Amino acid sequence: MEIRYCYEQGEKFLVGWFEDYPEYSTQGVDIADLEQHLLEIYRWIQDGTLEVKQRHRVLKVAG
Repeated sequence: MEIRYCYEQGEKFLVGWFEDYPEYSTQGVDIADLEQHLLEIYRWIQDGTLEVKQRHRVLKVAG
């Protein structure tokens, strides 16, 4: 299974969040550290420790 995430360079750390759960962000000193923290957040979402507040849908736009 794969889940997409976004990240950016902060002042001292990489800051990352899942595309599907942008309300929960975390940080890491490098990509491996960031991914470990993201996995922890994902586990918390799956086991109900963290509540998913946002929902996502796709809007079709005539073009």
